[in-house]
Amino acid sequence: MLRMLMLQAVCSFFLTFLISKVLLSVCTKSKVAIKPELARTHAAKQGTPVVGGLAFGIGFILTNLMLSDLRDYLVLLPMIALTLFLLVGFLDDLQKQKTKNGDGLSSKTKLLLQFSSAALIVFLAKQWSLLDSNVSFFRFSWDLGYLYPVFAVFYVLYFVNAVNITDGLDALASGASLPVLLLLVLLSQRFGTAMIGSLLAFLYFNRSPAKYFMGDAGSHALGGYIGICALLINAEVVFVVASGLFLLELSSSLIQIVSIRGFQKKVFTIAPLHHAYELKGIKEEKIVASCIAASWLFASLALLLSKK
Repeated sequence: MLRMLMLQAVCSFFLTFLISKVLLSVCTKSKVAIKPELARTHAAKQGTPVVGGLAFGIGFILTNLMLSDLRDYLVLLPMIALTLFLLVGFLDDLQKQKTKNGDGLSSKTKLLLQFSSAALIVFLAKQWSLLDSNVSFFRFSWDLGYLYPVFAVFYVLYFVNAVNITDGLDALASGASLPVLLLLVLLSQRFGTAMIGSLLAFLYFNRSPAKYFMGDAGSHALGGYIGICALLINAEVVFVVASGLFLLELSSSLIQIVSIRGFQKKVFTIAPLHHAYELKGIKEEKIVASCIAASWLFASLALLLSKK
């Protein structure tokens, strides 16, 4: 088993690397506009291709097709989840090419597509008897019964949107995801290695200054994959802890939205947090390094809690 997991990691790395080279040779420039509020700090990023998510997503899918037993629903379902959310994010990336302010699909359309994808994944998981309705933490356990599918849908949506919000600086979302994926490997001993291999190849091209971005296609695929895998190994609370950085980023955006719409005031200069620090003059590389370090701390804490 260990040998196969390592083989998947190596295969996905090289496939993603090769696919990245091909996509960058074809897609040399992006038409996605930099958002007005980031025009000053991100001017140099204008035109950077948004194909990284496609590269590591396709690399992951091809690795599974070649090296995994897709008759095993525990292997098939995460691949379906990644593919569905990759497509949702890709549609959003395509729409961004057509607007002048960097906006993609409308919030309602995007949420509807996300919800439909998550609901289908949870439905398949229930049909294939892959989910346990007990949510455990330490010695405590709660049986959510018929409410569990609803919880599961929103759980997946949390990861999809949290990773999506965190993606905004070179190597940030992918670098912060690596410790979470490593935890997934340690706890499941079957998930995560192919995705780690794909992300390492992605990081080669996405490190500052990035040659490409993952876009919504990548952040959606990555978040959907982590979310469904956490559900399948019945480690829901552990992975919420592990995703502490993503939770902080998502929370900052939600707080900002509520404050602006409800009180016509901003809590942060800009949201999410990494952009707020950026506008304060902190260098991008320092913000990314600090966020990745925080993600490793959250994942380490989650690992300790999982052993209780």
